[in-house]
Amino acid sequence: MALFGITPRYVWLAIPMAGFFFGKYLDDQETLRMTSFRDKSALYGGRVKPGDPPSWPL
Repeated sequence: MALFGITPRYVWLAIPMAGFFFGKYLDDQETLRMTSFRDKSALYGGRVKPGDPPSWPL
């Protein structure tokens, strides 16, 4: 039985896919936030001269 064209099969697919894309969005936002800290760690940063590319890309 479909309600507004939404069948149970669609729900079983749509809910996990929505969770995946929401998780990917959160992960991308965290990566974007962490780019402000790259090469500033005393343990991992090393010495990067001005104008050199960062040690890890975006």
